[in-house]
Amino acid sequence: MNNFFLKKLQGKASEQVDEAKLRSLAGQVKRSDFEDEEKLRQIIQSLAALSGKKLTTEKEDKIIEMFRNQEISLHDMSSLTKLLK
Repeated sequence: MNNFFLKKLQGKASEQVDEAKLRSLAGQVKRSDFEDEEKLRQIIQSLAALSGKKLTTEKEDKIIEMFRNQEISLHDMSSLTKLLK
């Protein structure tokens, strides 16, 4: 897993993301999960929970739409981490 992604999720030093849980989540995710809206929502909610962020339904919808429009790339997750801040 990219350390840059982990550091972006952690944000401030006081907000620590459990790296083991993040790696576990990443290990469970399949490429096809990003094509299934329900699974994608679960992934987004899990990432938000790991980073201690609350997401509104509107923000979730925006992230889903960004995946559909390919504004968020699976190869560059920095766009998603910015939305979770």
